[in-house]
Amino acid sequence: MLKICEIDHSRCVSCFNCVGSCKFNAIKYLPLQKKEKKAPAVVTEKSDDSQQLSRRKTLSIMALLAAGSVVKAQHDVDGGLAVIEDKKIPERKTPITPPGSKGIDHLKKHCSACQLCISACPNNVLRPSHRFETLMQPEMSYERGYCRPECVKCSQVCPAAIKRITTAEKSSISIGYAVWIADNCVVNRDKVQCTNCQRHCPTDAIIMVPRDPEKEDSLQIPTIDKERCIGCGACENLCPARPFSAIYVEGNAYHHQI
Repeated sequence: MLKICEIDHSRCVSCFNCVGSCKFNAIKYLPLQKKEKKAPAVVTEKSDDSQQLSRRKTLSIMALLAAGSVVKAQHDVDGGLAVIEDKKIPERKTPITPPGSKGIDHLKKHCSACQLCISACPNNVLRPSHRFETLMQPEMSYERGYCRPECVKCSQVCPAAIKRITTAEKSSISIGYAVWIADNCVVNRDKVQCTNCQRHCPTDAIIMVPRDPEKEDSLQIPTIDKERCIGCGACENLCPARPFSAIYVEGNAYHHQI
C-alpha cells in the first residue's frame, strides 16, 4: 500500500535513500530555492540493498567530482607554487591532417566525419574541424599532446579516408614542418638555455646552433631541417614557452615521404 508523506527538510541528513526508494522518480535533489508548497512525495518501501546501492552510487559520484577537482588543481600548478598557463593554438596557414590521409584534398573528399579517428586518438591530437569546408572532419593540433611515431590508431579505425599504415611507414611520412618563432623562445626572451625541441625530435630534424657564433659561451638556438621533419608536433607540444610555443607545425597540403 502506498503512503503519502511530506519531507521534513529540517531533519533530512542527505542519506539519499529516498531517491532509490521511489519507483516513480518523484524525489530529486535540486539546488536550494525559496520554500514553496509542493505536492507530497510518494515513498515506497524497498529492500535495504537498494537503499544502500542508491546511497553508495550518489556518494561515489560526489567523491569522483571532488577527486577530479583536486587533480585539475594539481595539473594547473607547478609544485604548488606557480600557475601553469595553458597553451594556445597557433594560427596555421595550412591545417594538419593525419598520417595516411595523403593530404587535405583527399581527406576532404573521402571523410564522412564519422569521428572514429577522433575517438580512437589516445594523445588528444585529433579534434573536429570548425572550418565550413571541412566541418567535423579531423584536424590535428598539439597544445594538448603530439602525434607519437608508434601510434597508428586513426589509420586502423578509418573506413575510407585514412589509409592503413604501419609504424615504420608513419615515420617516413611528412604531414607538416616545424617553424621557429624567435621572439617566443625562452632562450631569447628569458636568456636561459633550453633544448627541449631538439631532444624530443624523433627524426633529428632540429639542430642547436650558437645564437652568437663569436662568443664561446653563447646560448644555443634551434635550426630546422624541413627535409627531415615529419610534423609530429613533439617540439610544439613540449616547448616550455607560454601561451604560444616558440616552435609550431605548419601542415603540408600534400603529404610526402622523407
